[in-house]
Amino acid sequence: MKKNLPLIIRVLVSALFLLSAVAKLYPTPMYGITKVFEEGQLIPMGLSEGLAPYFSRFIIAIEFFIAFAILQKNYLKKLVIPTSIIMIFVFSLHLAYSIFLGDSENCGCFGELIPMSPLQALIKNIITIGVLGFLYKNTPDDKDNSCSKLSIQFLSIMLLMFALLPVQTVGKNKQVSSFSEHVVSDMDINEGKKILCFFDAGCEHCMDAAKSLNQLSDSISYFPEIHIIFSDSEADRIPEFFIYAGREYSHQVLPFNNDDDAINSYLEILGYDYGNPAVIYLDNGNQIRFYDGTGANAFPSTYTTKYDEITGEKVTINDFTKAKDFKKLFE
Repeated sequence: MKKNLPLIIRVLVSALFLLSAVAKLYPTPMYGITKVFEEGQLIPMGLSEGLAPYFSRFIIAIEFFIAFAILQKNYLKKLVIPTSIIMIFVFSLHLAYSIFLGDSENCGCFGELIPMSPLQALIKNIITIGVLGFLYKNTPDDKDNSCSKLSIQFLSIMLLMFALLPVQTVGKNKQVSSFSEHVVSDMDINEGKKILCFFDAGCEHCMDAAKSLNQLSDSISYFPEIHIIFSDSEADRIPEFFIYAGREYSHQVLPFNNDDDAINSYLEILGYDYGNPAVIYLDNGNQIRFYDGTGANAFPSTYTTKYDEITGEKVTINDFTKAKDFKKLFE
């Protein structure tokens, strides 16, 4: 058992990295890598929307490479095991920071296949680093290494990853948004500045966000076109929604959720980790701002609601203070 333990560990670590790579492509490769891994993990870490698609494919390729390389003896102690430890350690730092901020949502380490909180993922990483440390200590020094064989394996996996999951670009500084295939509108959300919204017609916060967008458009000489995707949960209230907002925008209605395997419902396209209202600013298909929910990442309201001290009536006052940073994008 003692003699075979290092081999058993290598098989288990290989399976772990393979599972991690495959899980990031679940339930469909483009949805998993874009909506879950890039938007759910990499972009919140500080990567730009332009760099994230390349980095995501690189990371997944590294995971596939380690899964295969750790089963071989080629540069096992000098390169493969240390690379595995460093990679896990870097992501553990991000997980520790997320825990410090009080985040308890799915960290995205295993995508949506196996949801894990940052704390659960950190514990898993600490155990894995400990196991890899034991493996490093009990692995003999490398002999008969072949740099060319290892390089060919790595480059082959990397090329295959980018070939099967190409970064969808359509020109200089222009990118095909992951949302574009789901948008039914005369406007092209990959052309110029556009705003895409996910709203429920009966949601008061969504109505307030739409009203704020209307007020912003009145205060700026050029304001991006707006397209709204509504869920069908309260579709009958859409006319009332636009009356409150003060203007009718290009829009469509999608079923809130579907039981089939296709990614075609409001909840699946927006992403399970995001809440209403969601306001996304796109420039040539590149995601510049993504606001969601009613917490710290909420879309900044342009007005303040107060009550008259004498009459007690509700009074709305235009206030662009909170939205000043968003407003600067178009001025």
